[in-house]
Amino acid sequence: MKKKKKSVSTALGRDRKSQLTLQLMVAPALIVVILFSYFPMYGVIIAFKNYDIFKGIMESPWARNNGFEHFIDFFSAPQAGSVIWNTVYMAFLKLIFCMFPPMVLAILLNEVRNIKFMKTVQTMSYLPHFISWAVAGGIFYNLLNPSRGAINTLLVDWGILETGIDFISDERYFRPIIVLTQIWKGIGWGSIIYLGVIVSIDQELYEAVEIDGGKRMAKIRYVTWPFLKPTFAILFIMECGKIMSGGDTFDQIYVFGNTQNRGVADILDTFINRVGLEQGRYSYATAANLFKSVINIILLLLANKISGRLTEQSLF
Repeated sequence: MKKKKKSVSTALGRDRKSQLTLQLMVAPALIVVILFSYFPMYGVIIAFKNYDIFKGIMESPWARNNGFEHFIDFFSAPQAGSVIWNTVYMAFLKLIFCMFPPMVLAILLNEVRNIKFMKTVQTMSYLPHFISWAVAGGIFYNLLNPSRGAINTLLVDWGILETGIDFISDERYFRPIIVLTQIWKGIGWGSIIYLGVIVSIDQELYEAVEIDGGKRMAKIRYVTWPFLKPTFAILFIMECGKIMSGGDTFDQIYVFGNTQNRGVADILDTFINRVGLEQGRYSYATAANLFKSVINIILLLLANKISGRLTEQSLF
């Protein structure tokens, strides 16, 4: 028995040594997560206090109503309902329209036999990912300018419009613009994950479908899609954890939003930024942000549970 225990401990020791390089590679990322994600979490106390920057977090007095004063103020605010609705609506639009294009692009690229053409399309689709939303916003503001923008000029010249439309400031067009620009910016980068899965598929499976008389659509349906489905399910679960963040669109909304389209553009993140940084109501903004984070965690766990039961794919 002692020899068996000794052999097990020896084996574990060997495993630790063999994985030392991998552990050292993970260490910097782990340190960053601890320093910038976990260590600052004590700051959520601000939500339950009347925070004073001169007194600090611990010395600031506790808020009224057992510390829930700022939560009550947030839910009582006249704009709280519209802000939450805009956030959820925008997130669902992105779930519906922005999740599938990267997968479709990956499948289409896999079907291309001209390598030069495929690499050209890949490069062109990846480039927008590396453009910041500040730069992208400038590009689309110029394209959609009501007086001299290229799109409005073409629409007027073709007789589709009589005069140019300020698409970005018009609430009717704001959400479609957000969805389309998100697809433009993320489709190429998002397809990389799916392409990685497709490359790992055994080619004999495609040959088997071909022997049975199956064409390209049959190969996609019976081979490619079953392999992509688990990856899609995991990405979908992760996106569900961002619903109360508007689908993780703060930078995009902040760039395209203005006072004219605020009725549909104001989401929780922009509201928190405006109230917290511009108005200096730190405790109020922290309370709203804590509410958002808690709901996101609940939605993530719920989506993970449902996905595990329906598709047998889950994060944990």
